[in-house]
Amino acid sequence: MKRPNPTFLKKAEGIKTSRKKRTLIIILVLVAITFLVIFVSSMASAQDRYRLMYPGLVGAATSTTTGYSAYQRPVHTTTETTTEATTTATTTVLHAILAATPTPTPSPEETANTSQNNSPDPFMEDRDFSFKPMGIQTATYQERSVYLDELKENVVNYQKTHPDMRICYEFISLPSGEHLGVDELDPVVPSGAMAIPFEIAYYDSIEGVTGPLSNEIVYEDNLNGARNSSYIARKYYFGKTFYMRTLLNYAIVKNDSVALNLVIEEMGGLDEAVKAVNEISGYISYTDSVIYKDYRGLEYRAPGTISCYDMGNYLSYLYHVFINTPQINQRLINDMAHSEIESPLSAAFPQDTKILHVLGRNTGRGAYLESAIVDYKEPVAIIIYVEASSPDAAGTAIATIGGYTQKFIEKCYS
Repeated sequence: MKRPNPTFLKKAEGIKTSRKKRTLIIILVLVAITFLVIFVSSMASAQDRYRLMYPGLVGAATSTTTGYSAYQRPVHTTTETTTEATTTATTTVLHAILAATPTPTPSPEETANTSQNNSPDPFMEDRDFSFKPMGIQTATYQERSVYLDELKENVVNYQKTHPDMRICYEFISLPSGEHLGVDELDPVVPSGAMAIPFEIAYYDSIEGVTGPLSNEIVYEDNLNGARNSSYIARKYYFGKTFYMRTLLNYAIVKNDSVALNLVIEEMGGLDEAVKAVNEISGYISYTDSVIYKDYRGLEYRAPGTISCYDMGNYLSYLYHVFINTPQINQRLINDMAHSEIESPLSAAFPQDTKILHVLGRNTGRGAYLESAIVDYKEPVAIIIYVEASSPDAAGTAIATIGGYTQKFIEKCYS
């Protein structure tokens, strides 16, 4: 019998081995492709779940971070994580949002404008305001106490009949110190009304300076979003210079967020400004994080709140310093008396009543804080805080509660 050719056998075995290897490689490639498809599909599914759970974080790793100067002025930036009924908010500060319509960020072409005169414009002081003489009270001490109880009952009843609002109230008779509070220790969002205590602290720091406050401050592009409802941001390009007195005036009269932030920076930054304010009153310090529920029942933990009690202390302090040493706060009193923002309290008092006020407005939170000294039959501080679903609803609530207060005072002097 003829033996097989050994060379042929070797070739046959080689072909057989090569086919096994090729088959194995194909199987491995198919397995790898299948695994890859499954992996990509699972990652896509996980990303969809991630996007649903944390919509604010998707893409954050590739986002561009803007650099700012060492001191970043306070703004109204809020990050919220919302469940079915609870919202946890982290807020840098809250004083910059003052109106419903935001001012658009100027374009590079606008900011490069060279036709603007960047020199500070002259500032003209208004006529000095002075409080009118008090009337003669006709109510006895006991009657006034009864009327005060009626006032509190009216405010509380208004709260009860408006469960869709959050209302806090503080009343102070400035000459006597008599006061009435309803939830006055609860956290409130002051927004632009914080201009009052910040400017009180500023004028205290320059006590004895009666000159024009002509130090010059430049409006620069480092306000990090604080352009909402700013007269300065609407009218001027970056690079415009303002006298300090102009900024102090705009923060009160025009409720200007940019002006207020520039004042705070001039005071050494937010922490230093708040430290000075807390020497007057700091039951709730503006930079402390506090927990509270808003008018919708959503829970917040955030800085940027004070209390109506604190604002009452600021206004009382302002009044008594002004009465004893007018030159310190005369300019601040003048500005509050000439506010260009209409006070809801004007509907509650006779037309000739002078209302010195700042109305803080945070439309994003539905928060409105009217902080006023009303020069009526006696000078009184009225602080009314309302959280509501619309500015009209909040304004109506402030005017109505102001009306209860007006009736109380009228009874005491009729």
